[in-house]
Amino acid sequence: MGGLWVGVGWFGLARRRMADAAAVYAVRRDWPDWHTHDFVAPRLAQAEAERAAAAELAYWRRSPARPEVSVVRISVNDFRIHRDRRDCRAPDCAVASPNRAGQPRK
Repeated sequence: MGGLWVGVGWFGLARRRMADAAAVYAVRRDWPDWHTHDFVAPRLAQAEAERAAAAELAYWRRSPARPEVSVVRISVNDFRIHRDRRDCRAPDCAVASPNRAGQPRK
């Protein structure tokens, strides 16, 4: 069966298997020293992904290599492909939008 498990499996929170065509929110880590990126922590809601991004920042805070973290909307298929792709430098990968949906632009 294809797809990806999305959500957190700890503390009784539900995880769901999503179809490849579905869109999820994920945390994008950009590594400035190597000019690469990767995607972690797929979530169903943007607010959940933002909490995961805050946890990523807290995890990497004391490391000598600190990634820039952003929340992106990405298809499940693209996320699944990126799990196996290391040191991705492709310019067509998902990037963060400057404003959240539902918020007015400045």
